[in-house]
Amino acid sequence: MSRDDDQTWAELIDSFHASPTDGDQPWPAAEELGPDERLDEPRPDDFRDASVTLGPLAGGRGGPGPDPDPAAPAPGIDDATAEEAANHFVPPPPAPIPRGDRVQQLAWAAVITPPIALIIVAIMSWRPSDEIVFLAVVAFVAGFVTLVARMRGHHPNDPDDGAVI
Repeated sequence: MSRDDDQTWAELIDSFHASPTDGDQPWPAAEELGPDERLDEPRPDDFRDASVTLGPLAGGRGGPGPDPDPAAPAPGIDDATAEEAANHFVPPPPAPIPRGDRVQQLAWAAVITPPIALIIVAIMSWRPSDEIVFLAVVAFVAGFVTLVARMRGHHPNDPDDGAVI
């Protein structure tokens, strides 16, 4: 580091540890609000759905007649803010998890069950027969090979090439 960098760094550290003097305030004067003053900017709760906020319990009309347009901006919100709130992206609900077919379910059972069973047997200090251990290992390997063999590969003609930026 050069001398100027060291001096600048020392000044930054000193100003960080220094407390403000009586006349200085660490924030802009526009942020000084009294207890009864209100901000002109909209708050997040100003963007609630109009159909929820208007009604007999919320102090809305609640009487006969047409309901107000829910797409219309609430009073006190400018057009740009209302349009930004209306164009806010809400993702669609996720697709359900696929259940799989019977072969896939059995393959998963063969991959998960034997290791758990062998761990329980080892914890309980039981001595399983060699045939049981052999069958557990064969089931695990067969299930794993089945799951790998049934994986979908990438095809060159597949139009879905993932996220493209």
